[in-house]
Amino acid sequence: MMWTSDSKLNPSVYAMGLRVIMISCLLSLTACSSNPTSSKISAEHTELYEGQPILAYIAEQQSKTPEEAMQRARKAQSEQDFDRALYEYIRAYELNNQNTDALIQIANIHYTRKNYRIAYLAYQKALFIDQNLIAAHQGSGLILLRQKQHDLALEAFSKAVALEQKQRAAQATDQPTETTHSTLAIESYNGLGIIYDMKGKFDEARLNYQAALERRANDKIILNNLGYSYYLQSNWPQAEIYFTRALQVDSAYQPGWKNLGLVYARQEKYLQALEALEQAMDTPQAYNDIGYVCLLSKRYERAADFFQKAISANPQYYEIAYQNLLRVKRLLDSQLANKSN
Repeated sequence: MMWTSDSKLNPSVYAMGLRVIMISCLLSLTACSSNPTSSKISAEHTELYEGQPILAYIAEQQSKTPEEAMQRARKAQSEQDFDRALYEYIRAYELNNQNTDALIQIANIHYTRKNYRIAYLAYQKALFIDQNLIAAHQGSGLILLRQKQHDLALEAFSKAVALEQKQRAAQATDQPTETTHSTLAIESYNGLGIIYDMKGKFDEARLNYQAALERRANDKIILNNLGYSYYLQSNWPQAEIYFTRALQVDSAYQPGWKNLGLVYARQEKYLQALEALEQAMDTPQAYNDIGYVCLLSKRYERAADFFQKAISANPQYYEIAYQNLLRVKRLLDSQLANKSN
């Protein structure tokens, strides 16, 4: 997740219900010749599936063991066949209802597809089995953050970070621990940074961004977010440093160019601001954005100049700049009236 200046889930309940009913009917028809709990995915677990019709998969020879199902799922996933991978991961979970790895993979696939309701369900099923799953806490936090449930997201991310730190401490003292990677909770540190920024707790936000960078030094998104944290506190030089570092990692990273352009405008480096913003947007929008920064900074004459340039660059398209120009003119008139009084 990326923090920028800039969901509720909205599935079709009727369509989803119909899909589950149809799948359940198919399963009940195919179960006549064999044990439904031993060779077919049961209707109980179709809540974890959303994809192409599964009739073709049902007609095939079914995995007999969780290991076989996981192997098939990973193969399908490596071939970008995510519907089949989902089917096999669900099959693995049905054959072993303590298989948290299968549940995490089911959740991850749904998350990348923006099926957040099902992803959250799968993460929570995994946590019901094992509360020490960093990936499940982190995935839940990412979904809650998207839904703007910030306090619940903070709680989920905090649990993921606490578990990661406990595992790192155990590894440092050579105590037995499950194999982990130092980057496992990166998104949780980043998520905590975003939430603390929104709460105005900038020191705590930056501590979390720095912790993330200790684990992955050249992450452009985290570098950008750290720069934006400084931007929120009007620390333009520090913000510029981190936006620039993000662009050194990826020179085509548009959020970095946009934020760098805005921080240049804040520092009245207008030519540099224009050049940076044009890497991420067209020229009329770049002029408008610089004008808006000037407006926020109460540099009204400069703002009017840039809004006029935006209109001249594209008079038919850029009505936003025209509205901003009218606003600036009213502010200038008010300013003159106050001086005359």
